[in-house]
Amino acid sequence: MIYYLFVLLILVGWVVAVLMAKLPSRQAANLLRWILGIGGLLLGGLLTIRGLAVAGIPMIGAALGFLGVAMGRRKPGGASGASSPPPATTGMSEAEARAILGVGPDADEETIRKAHRTMMKRVHPDQGGSDALAAKVQEARDVLLKN
Repeated sequence: MIYYLFVLLILVGWVVAVLMAKLPSRQAANLLRWILGIGGLLLGGLLTIRGLAVAGIPMIGAALGFLGVAMGRRKPGGASGASSPPPATTGMSEAEARAILGVGPDADEETIRKAHRTMMKRVHPDQGGSDALAAKVQEARDVLLKN
C-alpha cells in the first residue's frame, strides 16, 4: 500500500514540475503556493487527527498563510511585494514644486530630472528618508514635467 502511495506521489510531483516549467514564473509561484497550502492543510489535519497537534496546528497555520497569499489577500506595503496605492495628489502649485526641487522658472527637463534624482537620493526611505518626503519630491517632478 505504501509503495503505491509513494509511486503516486512521485507521479504527481512529476506532473506538477512539467506544468510549472511551462508557466510564467509568477503563475508558477502562485501554483506552488496553492499546492503547499492544500498539501499543508491535508497533512496538518492528518497529524492533528493522529494526535500530533503540536506539529499539525502550526502546519495548518502555515498552509493558511500560503493560501491567503495565493488568493491575493496581502497586507498593503507588506513584504509580499504588493505595492501600495499612489498617494493622493494635493494640487501642488508649480512654484511649490520648483521650491521643493530647488530649480528656477527657466529650468529645462534635464535640469528638473537631475534635481529630482539628487533630491530622491536624500529623501528616499531606503536612505533614511520618509515615504511622505519621497512622495512630495515625486509629485513636484510630475507637476513640473506635466506627467
